[in-house]
Amino acid sequence: MPFRLRSTESVADGLRRLARAELSSISTRLDGAAPPGADAIHEIRKSVKKTRAIHRILDADNVSGLAGTAKRLHAINDRLSAVRDADVMLETLHMLRTKNPGILNGPCLARVHRRLSSHKRSVMKTAGRKATWRRVGKSVRRIRREAKHWNPRHRQFRALAAGIRLAHRRGREAMTRARKRQRAADFHEWRKQIKTLWYELRLLETSGSLIRRDIKALHLAEVWLGNEHDVVMLSDELSKDGSQGDTPVDFDRIRLVGDSYRCELRTKALASTARIYARTSREYVHFVRRESRRWHTPRRSPCGCDSSARRRSQSES
Repeated sequence: MPFRLRSTESVADGLRRLARAELSSISTRLDGAAPPGADAIHEIRKSVKKTRAIHRILDADNVSGLAGTAKRLHAINDRLSAVRDADVMLETLHMLRTKNPGILNGPCLARVHRRLSSHKRSVMKTAGRKATWRRVGKSVRRIRREAKHWNPRHRQFRALAAGIRLAHRRGREAMTRARKRQRAADFHEWRKQIKTLWYELRLLETSGSLIRRDIKALHLAEVWLGNEHDVVMLSDELSKDGSQGDTPVDFDRIRLVGDSYRCELRTKALASTARIYARTSREYVHFVRRESRRWHTPRRSPCGCDSSARRRSQSES
């Protein structure tokens, strides 16, 4: 199901509809007798991120009673991230070797591969425990019940404005820090803020080509910085312990190729988002509001009320 609001529904109805749909999708993937596989975990992670994006919009709009939900979503995301990180390190190693075939000789590659595979098996063994997924499923069902009552304090675009402004401001500040300090942690933080704004703009994706242009630019930057972070994780994992037979020269080769690739990715991410973050956050919200006004026209009943409000009880059932 597309992650976007409908032009004929109220923002409040749309946010609840999307949140409950994503949470239902998670529950469906957790209903099997066996723990979810890698593909299912990938889809669950995406649904969790979409739900967190909606939660952040409501939180920025000063909706009360969300603190417990934030903690539960954060805990679910942490469980899923460990599985994803273990899986992606092997992919990153082979990607770096494709970029520079001489990075490791055959025996060294085999040693590093065994080391990362062992780490992945350990993480997957922990993730494979049914009790772990039962706890996740219980949290998801509770959040879905709570989402039935999520109600923004403001109507229509004003319900989104504070969240978009906050995500843009934090992203702009994080970009400035990352560009100045050139630290991996700062680029990773910037990536998270980019992704938050990306999800929030996707809610308005059908409102026009200019919004879609920014959605595309943010997505490219997020993917590039995600790849950059994957290289950082691989380097950190390989530098933990040299007892597996990896020589210092082996690690240095991986690091040098990885550093060059990371610099390339950072440069591309900065260029892709330059236009978006050149505006102040206030200016950017005005731009998004102007584009959305051309699109959002909720149907009205004969009495002049939003017809979506009359359907609210049905959409929440």
